[in-house]
Amino acid sequence: MSLKDEVKIALIKKGWSQRELARQMKITATYLQDILVFKRRPVERLRQMENLLDVDLSKYIRESEVREDATDISTSKS
Repeated sequence: MSLKDEVKIALIKKGWSQRELARQMKITATYLQDILVFKRRPVERLRQMENLLDVDLSKYIRESEVREDATDISTSKS
């Protein structure tokens, strides 16, 4: 299941829309959409979603941390 699907299920259980989740996170709906489709991978926002939706997103957090580490390594080699 994708991050977007897991969040969608959690939103349905909570009775929230993506727009409401974005409002609760104090971000734009567009930015939230970027996170959900992994255009952006801010670990702190994934943790915030976990807390707000009471859902386990650790798999996606680990993927984001690995990607950040890989980016750090490739940038330091330049």
